[in-house]
Amino acid sequence: MAAFTFSSQHRRPLPVRDANPHPIHAGKRFLVLGATGGVGSETCALLQAQGAAVFAADLSAQKIAQLSDTLNIPGATVDIGSEAETAACVEAAITALGGLDGLVNCIGIAEHFAPLDTTRSQWQRTMEINVIGGYEAAALVAKHLIAAGRPGAIVNIASEAGKKGHSETMLAYSVSKAAVISLTRMLSEALATHDINVNCLCPGSIATPMLQDVAEQFADMTGGAQTDIFDSMISTQMHRHVQPSEVAGAISFLLSDAALPIRGQAINVDGGDTPY
Repeated sequence: MAAFTFSSQHRRPLPVRDANPHPIHAGKRFLVLGATGGVGSETCALLQAQGAAVFAADLSAQKIAQLSDTLNIPGATVDIGSEAETAACVEAAITALGGLDGLVNCIGIAEHFAPLDTTRSQWQRTMEINVIGGYEAAALVAKHLIAAGRPGAIVNIASEAGKKGHSETMLAYSVSKAAVISLTRMLSEALATHDINVNCLCPGSIATPMLQDVAEQFADMTGGAQTDIFDSMISTQMHRHVQPSEVAGAISFLLSDAALPIRGQAINVDGGDTPY
């Protein structure tokens, strides 16, 4: 029998596989924050295809209107950095859908600051949006579920940066996403007795405008070409970028009853690049 050998030659990108559209979320209602981003919009579409009613929320009124029209779902604008707007958004979702069964915190900003020159105001903005706003939304949805006596699920979006860290220009972002991972663990424990499951995903190498912005920042730092840098930021195992639809599939699973034993976890969705 001929020996099988692994080779780095002739590698090809792995194909994208579509998520199964079976109605696993039939009768459920979800609020998706950060709904107009690459991952957020794919999540809204997938959850709807799987039988859920979805309420979409994001900062841009124009993008929310476009998404709402495309999917025929209700939506609202929200500045997640505002406590009042976050509360109003959650209440609007509850009213529009007649209640909620879960939340997707697909929010975050990735601004780039020098690691030793990040100002207090820059830290505050990063933490307010990436951590505090998401916490406030999760707490409000959890209180609604508890008052209604219903089980539910919350999925936060962290990042591989929350585990590995990127100190060159993304120290504040990395710290904020590490906080999201810790927050997920704490909320999971706090809400377990109420049958509310909380997990988070740590994506990386996703073909989204956010990654394009990161590549542009590195291009400015190094003098390289933005397109070349973006093209190099791929999964070493999949030999391509992770697609937003693939992250949406993982979000959908964590919202499902099948994920009940998976609790308080920070699950990597980066094509195998983060080993823990």
